[in-house]
Amino acid sequence: MKMKLLMIKTYFTLSSVLNPEKAAKQSFDLFQKVRKKEVRRREVPFYQETRHFKVSSGKEPIHCFEMGDPNGPLVFLVHGWDSNAGSLSMFASRFADLGYRVIAFNLPGHAYYQSASTNLIECRDAMRDVVDFIDPKEPFSVVSHSFGSAVAANAFANSERQIDKMVFLTNPNRMEDIFEEFKEMIGLTRRAYRFLVKNTAQLVGGPVEMLDVSTNLKKVNFDKLLLIHDMDDQVLPYANSFAINSDHQNVQLIRMEKIGHYKMLWNDEVIGRTTAFVAGKEVY
Repeated sequence: MKMKLLMIKTYFTLSSVLNPEKAAKQSFDLFQKVRKKEVRRREVPFYQETRHFKVSSGKEPIHCFEMGDPNGPLVFLVHGWDSNAGSLSMFASRFADLGYRVIAFNLPGHAYYQSASTNLIECRDAMRDVVDFIDPKEPFSVVSHSFGSAVAANAFANSERQIDKMVFLTNPNRMEDIFEEFKEMIGLTRRAYRFLVKNTAQLVGGPVEMLDVSTNLKKVNFDKLLLIHDMDDQVLPYANSFAINSDHQNVQLIRMEKIGHYKMLWNDEVIGRTTAFVAGKEVY
């Protein structure tokens, strides 16, 4: 893996100098690439136990999964980048046992789709299509992990949908921070990076700041938001949640240690706090 990354960085460092526009286009394609499509063994039972259905959206119909009481309070689960709906199977099962109606879905480009690339805009639109298909008449809740938290914030910005509880199991915040990290990782020159940002702005229809999580949360109708983040998260810095907690009202931040970025999804304490919060209980 390190050798592959070194080869990629060497290529883009040279390509950025020789042809920055081409390097920007190729890096944009790489940025949208989903690297892990396989479903892990412990995630397989989720697909065996849920009711499957599809919702029309974009390039391919969205693969959706339902479990629990069809008449129970509704909760949507949104997985992260390089993952799949089965990664949230422990949350799905716990909510189902508590009488909730659980709706999860695979983001475009992930798991069983033919495509292996996507972006925040496609995923945002996919979530909107899934929610519109379900068309809840009452307030509902949303539990999201990592990149899925950015998807949720963008999907419900400027929406008339009323969300009861939201839970972000880690989250990004400023999209420019992610682009800057990507630039350094693959060795883009500053000039090529400017082309990359320009290409992204054209896709977004405005500056990349339009996708920032905190910015979009200000346009979401939610009652309360819970942030759970490991202080030493190696994928998304804890500072992201700290900033969001500082910027908004009706937000609670739980700082944890040694739960990791991915392992947290199988952590009983995290699952318990999440389900209790959605149920309207006090959590600490």
